[in-house]
Amino acid sequence: MKTAFLSTLILALSLSTSAGFAQQPAQCRNFEATIALQMTKVGCSSQIDLCTVGTVMSNEPALGGATWFFTAHGMAETAGLPSLPKTQQSYAGTVVVTAKGGTFTTTTAGIYDTESLAFSQLDRIVKGTDRFSNSTGRLIFLTGIGRQGGGFESHARGELCVNE
Repeated sequence: MKTAFLSTLILALSLSTSAGFAQQPAQCRNFEATIALQMTKVGCSSQIDLCTVGTVMSNEPALGGATWFFTAHGMAETAGLPSLPKTQQSYAGTVVVTAKGGTFTTTTAGIYDTESLAFSQLDRIVKGTDRFSNSTGRLIFLTGIGRQGGGFESHARGELCVNE
């Protein structure tokens, strides 16, 4: 009788203790960020030799200091629409964001204007690890304009689900 009672008590205590260590549900929240992007050849696996890298500055603590790495997979003149000016090009690629506690990967589609050196792109998170494992399917909208001396001053807005 004592043994059965002690076994039940130990089981109940272990279940309640392990529940305290269970991962909290992801917190989904909007963020804004600034990213100073530079062209890079280091680690660039793009078939069209186009990659950019930058450091994320954000109001979202999980993103602050993260590395943003874009790899272009293809481009099309006139954004694929003959009625548009030849200065507008569409592109597709992926972004890998590496932050403290995890990474996430996006698919990217965008338009780049070679005359104004500006771009706009839409990213969809397709996978995440660790802190970002629940961010799949979330969207990020990125705009950028060329800076003197090269690169782009970029602004991102979107939503992340961060496992606390």
